Amino acid sequence: MKTIRKEISKSDFQNIPIAIAGISLGFMSISTALVEFNIFWVRHLAVIFSSISILILLMKTFLHPKQVWEELKNPLAGSIYPTISMTIMLIAVYIVKLNLQFAKVLWIGATILHLVIFIMFTVHMLRNFKITNMLPSWFISTVGIGLAAVTSKPMEMPYLSRAIFYYSLILFIVLGIIMTYRLIFMEKLEGNKKFTLMIMTAPANICLAGYLAVYENPNIVLLQILALLGYASIIYSFILLPRLINTKFTLALAPLTFPLGIGVTAAQRYIKYLNSIGLGMEEILRYILYIQVIVSVAVIGYIVIKTVDLFVKEFILIENNLERID
Repeated sequence: MKTIRKEISKSDFQNIPIAIAGISLGFMSISTALVEFNIFWVRHLAVIFSSISILILLMKTFLHPKQVWEELKNPLAGSIYPTISMTIMLIAVYIVKLNLQFAKVLWIGATILHLVIFIMFTVHMLRNFKITNMLPSWFISTVGIGLAAVTSKPMEMPYLSRAIFYYSLILFIVLGIIMTYRLIFMEKLEGNKKFTLMIMTAPANICLAGYLAVYENPNIVLLQILALLGYASIIYSFILLPRLINTKFTLALAPLTFPLGIGVTAAQRYIKYLNSIGLGMEEILRYILYIQVIVSVAVIGYIVIKTVDLFVKEFILIENNLERID
Protein backbone atom coordinates (compact mmCIF):
# COMPACT_ATOMS: atom_id res chain seq x y z
CA MET A 1 0.00 0.00 0.00
CA LYS A 2 1.30 3.47 -0.91
CA THR A 3 1.20 6.19 1.72
CA ILE A 4 1.65 9.97 1.48
CA ARG A 5 5.00 11.36 2.64
CA LYS A 6 5.07 13.66 5.64
CA GLU A 7 8.41 15.23 4.72
CA ILE A 8 11.11 15.23 2.05
CA SER A 9 14.65 14.47 3.17
CA LYS A 10 18.05 15.51 1.80
CA SER A 11 18.69 11.99 0.51
CA ASP A 12 15.64 12.19 -1.77
CA PHE A 13 17.51 14.62 -4.02
CA GLN A 14 20.74 12.64 -4.33
CA ASN A 15 19.78 10.40 -7.23
CA ILE A 16 17.46 12.75 -9.11
CA PRO A 17 18.36 12.02 -12.76
CA ILE A 18 19.49 14.85 -15.02
CA ALA A 19 17.13 13.38 -17.61
CA ILE A 20 14.29 15.46 -16.15
CA ALA A 21 16.03 18.59 -17.45
CA GLY A 22 16.13 17.08 -20.93
CA ILE A 23 12.42 16.29 -20.74
CA SER A 24 11.72 19.82 -19.51
CA LEU A 25 13.66 21.19 -22.48
CA GLY A 26 11.60 19.13 -24.90
CA PHE A 27 8.34 20.14 -23.21
CA MET A 28 9.30 23.84 -23.32
CA SER A 29 10.34 23.63 -26.97
CA ILE A 30 7.12 22.05 -28.26
CA SER A 31 4.94 24.27 -26.05
CA THR A 32 6.67 27.35 -27.45
CA ALA A 33 6.11 26.07 -30.99
CA LEU A 34 2.40 25.50 -30.25
CA VAL A 35 1.99 29.22 -29.55
CA GLU A 36 2.16 29.68 -33.34
CA PHE A 37 -1.10 27.70 -33.48
CA ASN A 38 -2.65 29.93 -30.79
CA ILE A 39 -2.36 27.18 -28.19
CA PHE A 40 -1.10 28.95 -25.08
CA TRP A 41 -2.14 26.79 -22.13
CA VAL A 42 0.41 24.07 -22.88
CA ARG A 43 3.19 26.63 -22.50
CA HIS A 44 1.96 27.60 -19.05
CA LEU A 45 2.03 23.95 -17.99
CA ALA A 46 5.49 23.52 -19.51
CA VAL A 47 6.86 26.48 -17.56
CA ILE A 48 5.47 25.08 -14.30
CA PHE A 49 6.82 21.59 -15.00
CA SER A 50 10.21 22.90 -16.13
CA SER A 51 10.59 25.37 -13.26
CA ILE A 52 9.92 22.63 -10.72
CA SER A 53 12.37 20.30 -12.47
CA ILE A 54 15.12 22.92 -12.57
CA LEU A 55 14.56 23.84 -8.91
CA ILE A 56 14.81 20.17 -7.91
CA LEU A 57 18.08 19.83 -9.83
CA LEU A 58 19.43 23.02 -8.27
CA MET A 59 18.57 21.58 -4.85
CA LYS A 60 20.45 18.43 -5.79
CA THR A 61 23.47 20.54 -6.82
CA PHE A 62 23.36 22.49 -3.55
CA LEU A 63 22.82 19.45 -1.30
CA HIS A 64 25.00 16.94 -3.15
CA PRO A 65 27.74 18.82 -5.06
CA LYS A 66 30.10 15.82 -5.06
CA GLN A 67 27.42 13.68 -6.68
CA VAL A 68 26.90 16.27 -9.43
CA TRP A 69 30.66 16.61 -9.92
CA GLU A 70 30.98 12.86 -10.40
CA GLU A 71 28.07 12.82 -12.86
CA LEU A 72 29.79 15.52 -14.92
CA LYS A 73 32.65 13.06 -15.42
CA ASN A 74 30.27 10.57 -17.02
CA PRO A 75 30.22 10.70 -20.87
CA LEU A 76 26.42 10.33 -20.93
CA ALA A 77 25.04 11.96 -17.77
CA GLY A 78 27.58 14.79 -17.88
CA SER A 79 26.72 15.69 -21.46
CA ILE A 80 23.05 16.16 -20.55
CA TYR A 81 23.64 18.76 -17.81
CA PRO A 82 23.56 21.71 -20.26
CA THR A 83 19.87 20.99 -20.85
CA ILE A 84 19.40 22.91 -17.58
CA SER A 85 20.72 26.12 -19.12
CA MET A 86 18.87 25.51 -22.39
CA THR A 87 15.59 25.10 -20.52
CA ILE A 88 16.23 28.35 -18.66
CA MET A 89 16.72 30.11 -22.02
CA LEU A 90 13.22 29.08 -23.08
CA ILE A 91 11.76 30.08 -19.72
CA ALA A 92 13.42 33.49 -20.20
CA VAL A 93 11.51 33.95 -23.47
CA TYR A 94 8.27 33.20 -21.61
CA ILE A 95 9.13 35.89 -19.05
CA VAL A 96 9.83 38.57 -21.69
CA LYS A 97 6.26 39.89 -21.68
CA LEU A 98 6.21 39.96 -17.88
CA ASN A 99 9.57 41.62 -17.28
CA LEU A 100 11.96 42.21 -20.18
CA GLN A 101 14.97 43.19 -18.07
CA PHE A 102 14.68 40.14 -15.83
CA ALA A 103 14.25 37.95 -18.91
CA LYS A 104 17.46 39.37 -20.39
CA VAL A 105 19.38 38.74 -17.18
CA LEU A 106 18.04 35.17 -17.04
CA TRP A 107 18.90 34.59 -20.71
CA ILE A 108 22.46 35.90 -20.33
CA GLY A 109 22.88 33.93 -17.11
CA ALA A 110 21.72 30.74 -18.85
CA THR A 111 24.16 31.34 -21.71
CA ILE A 112 27.05 31.81 -19.28
CA LEU A 113 25.96 28.74 -17.29
CA HIS A 114 25.94 26.72 -20.51
CA LEU A 115 29.53 27.74 -21.25
CA VAL A 116 30.63 26.91 -17.70
CA ILE A 117 29.08 23.43 -17.84
CA PHE A 118 30.56 22.91 -21.31
CA ILE A 119 34.06 23.77 -20.05
CA MET A 120 33.79 21.50 -16.99
CA PHE A 121 32.46 18.58 -19.01
CA THR A 122 35.04 19.06 -21.79
CA VAL A 123 37.94 19.15 -19.31
CA HIS A 124 36.75 15.87 -17.78
CA MET A 125 36.40 14.21 -21.19
CA LEU A 126 39.79 15.39 -22.51
CA ARG A 127 41.65 14.08 -19.47
CA ASN A 128 40.95 10.49 -20.46
CA PHE A 129 39.75 10.93 -24.01
CA LYS A 130 38.45 7.90 -25.88
CA ILE A 131 36.62 8.30 -29.15
CA THR A 132 34.30 5.47 -28.08
CA ASN A 133 33.14 7.68 -25.19
CA MET A 134 31.79 10.16 -27.71
CA LEU A 135 28.00 10.12 -27.83
CA PRO A 136 25.47 12.14 -29.84
CA SER A 137 24.51 13.78 -26.53
CA TRP A 138 27.79 15.69 -26.75
CA PHE A 139 26.00 17.97 -29.22
CA ILE A 140 24.05 19.33 -26.23
CA SER A 141 27.06 20.97 -24.61
CA THR A 142 28.53 22.12 -27.93
CA VAL A 143 25.86 23.04 -30.49
CA GLY A 144 23.21 23.34 -27.77
CA ILE A 145 24.29 26.88 -26.95
CA GLY A 146 22.86 27.77 -30.35
CA LEU A 147 19.48 27.77 -28.61
CA ALA A 148 20.55 31.17 -27.27
CA ALA A 149 20.53 32.37 -30.88
CA VAL A 150 17.17 30.68 -31.49
CA THR A 151 15.66 32.54 -28.52
CA SER A 152 17.57 35.79 -29.03
CA LYS A 153 15.12 38.00 -30.93
CA PRO A 154 13.21 39.43 -27.93
CA MET A 155 16.49 39.91 -26.04
CA GLU A 156 17.63 42.59 -28.52
CA MET A 157 21.32 41.63 -28.54
CA PRO A 158 22.01 41.08 -32.26
CA TYR A 159 25.83 41.01 -32.23
CA LEU A 160 26.06 38.56 -29.34
CA SER A 161 23.33 36.41 -30.90
CA ARG A 162 25.11 36.24 -34.26
CA ALA A 163 28.40 35.36 -32.58
CA ILE A 164 26.66 32.52 -30.73
CA PHE A 165 25.08 31.30 -33.97
CA TYR A 166 28.41 31.11 -35.81
CA TYR A 167 30.05 29.47 -32.81
CA SER A 168 27.39 26.74 -32.75
CA LEU A 169 27.53 26.35 -36.54
CA ILE A 170 31.30 25.76 -36.49
CA LEU A 171 30.98 23.22 -33.68
CA PHE A 172 28.15 21.51 -35.57
CA ILE A 173 30.38 21.07 -38.63
CA VAL A 174 33.47 19.92 -36.71
CA LEU A 175 31.75 17.62 -34.21
CA GLY A 176 29.30 16.40 -36.85
CA ILE A 177 32.13 14.98 -38.97
CA ILE A 178 33.85 13.34 -36.00
CA MET A 179 30.60 11.97 -34.56
CA THR A 180 29.49 10.52 -37.89
CA TYR A 181 32.84 8.73 -38.20
CA ARG A 182 32.55 7.41 -34.64
CA LEU A 183 29.01 6.08 -35.16
CA ILE A 184 29.76 4.41 -38.49
CA PHE A 185 33.17 2.87 -37.82
CA MET A 186 33.32 2.37 -34.04
CA GLU A 187 31.28 0.25 -31.62
CA LYS A 188 27.48 0.53 -31.70
CA LEU A 189 25.54 2.35 -29.02
CA GLU A 190 23.92 -0.07 -26.60
CA GLY A 191 21.63 0.21 -23.59
CA ASN A 192 20.52 3.71 -22.65
CA LYS A 193 23.17 5.19 -24.94
CA LYS A 194 21.19 4.14 -28.02
CA PHE A 195 18.49 6.72 -27.22
CA THR A 196 21.02 9.51 -27.74
CA LEU A 197 20.98 8.72 -31.46
CA MET A 198 17.91 10.95 -31.63
CA ILE A 199 20.06 13.92 -30.63
CA MET A 200 21.84 13.62 -33.98
CA THR A 201 18.69 15.14 -35.49
CA ALA A 202 18.80 18.33 -33.39
CA PRO A 203 21.95 20.34 -34.36
CA ALA A 204 20.93 21.14 -37.94
CA ASN A 205 17.55 22.43 -36.79
CA ILE A 206 19.12 24.47 -33.98
CA CYS A 207 21.34 26.14 -36.57
CA LEU A 208 18.46 26.64 -39.03
CA ALA A 209 16.15 28.17 -36.42
CA GLY A 210 19.00 30.23 -35.01
CA TYR A 211 20.05 31.55 -38.42
CA LEU A 212 16.53 32.73 -39.20
CA ALA A 213 16.35 34.38 -35.77
CA VAL A 214 19.53 36.45 -36.10
CA TYR A 215 19.21 37.46 -39.78
CA GLU A 216 16.17 38.90 -41.53
CA ASN A 217 17.88 38.51 -44.92
CA PRO A 218 19.96 35.34 -44.64
CA ASN A 219 22.43 34.10 -47.23
CA ILE A 220 20.26 31.91 -49.45
CA VAL A 221 22.96 29.28 -50.05
CA LEU A 222 23.71 28.76 -46.35
CA LEU A 223 19.99 28.82 -45.56
CA GLN A 224 19.16 26.14 -48.13
CA ILE A 225 22.03 23.93 -46.91
CA LEU A 226 20.78 24.20 -43.34
CA ALA A 227 17.19 23.60 -44.47
CA LEU A 228 18.25 20.50 -46.41
CA LEU A 229 20.12 19.15 -43.38
CA GLY A 230 17.20 20.10 -41.14
CA TYR A 231 14.61 18.22 -43.16
CA ALA A 232 16.96 15.26 -43.57
CA SER A 233 17.22 15.25 -39.77
CA ILE A 234 13.44 15.33 -39.44
CA ILE A 235 13.09 12.33 -41.77
CA TYR A 236 15.83 10.49 -39.85
CA SER A 237 14.02 11.20 -36.56
CA PHE A 238 10.84 9.62 -37.96
CA ILE A 239 12.88 6.55 -38.94
CA LEU A 240 14.48 6.30 -35.49
CA LEU A 241 11.34 6.87 -33.41
CA PRO A 242 9.56 3.50 -33.86
CA ARG A 243 12.72 1.63 -32.90
CA LEU A 244 13.61 3.81 -29.91
CA ILE A 245 10.18 4.29 -28.34
CA ASN A 246 9.20 0.64 -28.69
CA THR A 247 10.20 -0.12 -25.11
CA LYS A 248 8.92 0.08 -21.55
CA PHE A 249 8.95 3.68 -20.33
CA THR A 250 12.27 4.88 -18.99
CA LEU A 251 13.66 8.34 -18.29
CA ALA A 252 16.35 7.45 -20.81
CA LEU A 253 13.73 8.39 -23.43
CA ALA A 254 14.50 12.04 -22.62
CA PRO A 255 16.66 12.51 -25.77
CA LEU A 256 13.57 11.92 -27.92
CA THR A 257 11.90 15.14 -26.79
CA PHE A 258 13.92 18.24 -27.68
CA PRO A 259 14.97 17.12 -31.19
CA LEU A 260 11.28 16.83 -32.10
CA GLY A 261 10.45 20.21 -30.59
CA ILE A 262 13.29 22.13 -32.24
CA GLY A 263 12.45 20.42 -35.54
CA VAL A 264 8.98 21.96 -35.38
CA THR A 265 10.38 25.40 -34.52
CA ALA A 266 12.91 25.29 -37.36
CA ALA A 267 10.25 24.20 -39.85
CA GLN A 268 7.89 26.98 -38.72
CA ARG A 269 10.53 29.65 -39.24
CA TYR A 270 11.66 28.26 -42.58
CA ILE A 271 8.07 28.14 -43.88
CA LYS A 272 7.52 31.73 -42.74
CA TYR A 273 10.62 32.80 -44.62
CA LEU A 274 9.57 31.00 -47.81
CA ASN A 275 6.16 32.61 -47.55
CA SER A 276 7.74 36.06 -47.16
CA ILE A 277 9.70 35.68 -50.41
CA GLY A 278 6.84 34.03 -52.28
CA LEU A 279 8.23 30.54 -52.93
CA GLY A 280 5.63 27.87 -53.71
CA MET A 281 7.08 25.07 -51.56
CA GLU A 282 5.53 26.67 -48.48
CA GLU A 283 2.23 24.77 -48.86
CA ILE A 284 3.88 21.34 -49.19
CA LEU A 285 6.15 21.94 -46.21
CA ARG A 286 3.18 23.04 -44.13
CA TYR A 287 1.61 19.58 -44.48
CA ILE A 288 4.90 18.07 -43.33
CA LEU A 289 4.83 20.51 -40.40
CA TYR A 290 1.40 19.25 -39.34
CA ILE A 291 2.76 15.70 -39.24
CA GLN A 292 5.73 16.92 -37.20
CA VAL A 293 3.45 18.63 -34.70
CA ILE A 294 1.20 15.58 -34.27
CA VAL A 295 4.15 13.21 -33.76
CA SER A 296 5.97 15.64 -31.46
CA VAL A 297 2.94 16.31 -29.26
CA ALA A 298 2.20 12.58 -28.98
CA VAL A 299 5.76 11.54 -28.10
CA ILE A 300 6.63 14.47 -25.81
CA GLY A 301 3.19 14.36 -24.18
CA TYR A 302 3.59 10.66 -23.41
CA ILE A 303 7.06 11.13 -21.91
CA VAL A 304 6.00 14.15 -19.82
CA ILE A 305 2.91 12.40 -18.43
CA LYS A 306 4.93 9.32 -17.46
CA THR A 307 7.58 11.54 -15.88
CA VAL A 308 4.97 13.38 -13.80
CA ASP A 309 3.74 9.98 -12.63
CA LEU A 310 7.27 9.13 -11.46
CA PHE A 311 7.58 12.51 -9.72
CA VAL A 312 4.39 11.83 -7.77
CA LYS A 313 5.56 8.38 -6.74
CA GLU A 314 8.97 9.69 -5.68
CA PHE A 315 8.08 12.87 -3.81
CA ILE A 316 4.48 12.39 -2.69
CA LEU A 317 4.15 8.63 -2.24
CA ILE A 318 6.64 6.45 -0.40
CA GLU A 319 7.95 4.60 -3.42
CA ASN A 320 11.31 5.14 -5.11
CA ASN A 321 10.97 4.76 -8.88
CA LEU A 322 13.55 7.16 -10.28
CA GLU A 323 16.47 5.74 -12.20
CA ARG A 324 19.85 6.82 -13.43
CA ILE A 325 20.47 6.97 -17.17
CA ASP A 326 24.26 6.56 -17.29
